[in-house]
Amino acid sequence: MKKSDPQILFIINGPININNSITISGGDIRLFEIIKHLTGYQIEILTTPNGKKLLQKFSVPHKKIHIIDYILTNTIYSHLLIFLKSFFQLPSSLNNFQGITYSSCEHLYDVLPALKLKLFNHCPWYAVYHNVYDYPWKEKRGNTPLIRRYIYWLNRWFSGIIIKTFANKILAVSQNTKKRLIAIKKINPEKIKAVACGVDLPYINQINKKYQSEAGRQYDAAYLGRLDHAKGIIDLIQIWQHVCQQLPQAKLLIIGSGSSEFEQIIMSLIKKYNLIKNINFVGTIYQPAKKYRLLNSAKLFVFPSHQENWGIAIGEAMATKLPVLAYDLAKIKPIWKNGVQWISFANTTTFAQQIIRYLSDKKLRQQLIRRSSQLIKNYNWSDIARNEIVKSMSGNNKQS
Repeated sequence: MKKSDPQILFIINGPININNSITISGGDIRLFEIIKHLTGYQIEILTTPNGKKLLQKFSVPHKKIHIIDYILTNTIYSHLLIFLKSFFQLPSSLNNFQGITYSSCEHLYDVLPALKLKLFNHCPWYAVYHNVYDYPWKEKRGNTPLIRRYIYWLNRWFSGIIIKTFANKILAVSQNTKKRLIAIKKINPEKIKAVACGVDLPYINQINKKYQSEAGRQYDAAYLGRLDHAKGIIDLIQIWQHVCQQLPQAKLLIIGSGSSEFEQIIMSLIKKYNLIKNINFVGTIYQPAKKYRLLNSAKLFVFPSHQENWGIAIGEAMATKLPVLAYDLAKIKPIWKNGVQWISFANTTTFAQQIIRYLSDKKLRQQLIRRSSQLIKNYNWSDIARNEIVKSMSGNNKQS
């Protein structure tokens, strides 16, 4: 990094503190990998104490960090408060910032700081847009409670207007998101650049090689992601119940965490179905090596999510050489193509049957691994960072 390198401010105010544990989303992972693989910029970060902890845990490099002094929790009130603080209580250390701003998602807590720096400091703004959601009465996000769905949608609806009006460039995560931004948000296509997600394949290959003797030995299947309605966790417990009816000793690994209320719902279902000995929760894993080693210890990766735009966890599972089984979601099928065993949406019985089929047929697992191993080579974080940042922003750091 040189003093002459242009400044870029990455904004990440969304990490949530739940029971003294900081949640990590696919969007967070994406941002951290982009930063790690970026060269030629002076990297500054605007975040909260939650985000600062994640930056430390993931060893994300940066020159300077700016903190909004507020601990975000998983309540509606807390989210409303961070929206206000993200605009009206920006750190004074940003008063004279003149570089590029990069909002890492389309939520107001990341959009509003970029808007303020755009209006008052004339900073060029690049806005990442992960997903364009349908109306809350149509898209239920895994039966997420109605009020939470409406507030979630209103937040993104308002931020969408701001991004459309003020952002210099919109970085749409996937071609599908770009198409929906044009069709639903009526945004000029020339303002949108479709970008991708990826994996650190060389690093994951090292982990696979190091723990090759452990591959598929501890768990029959693994899940990685948040624990909430939209991720299909209720479905997952029901699926595993069906599996255990035929394979009583089947073991499922779940990596991730959620609110204490939701985790209680999950535990009550596990007790109801008598699955305590069949499911192992390990919470959120911050150390990449530990995460990939755990994935490596399973035979399959199961992902019954109700709502995805990319599915970074799918790519990580493919890189770990796990066969992936997932619901047939229109937004992600064009990305992962024949590298996934697709299952009709919300059909837990069929999902369970496919799990049993793959567990009983090693050749079938190897066939899917061969297809997915070729596919995942197309998604390398170094190439993605270069395409998204260097190519998009070169020469534009003075643009207003």
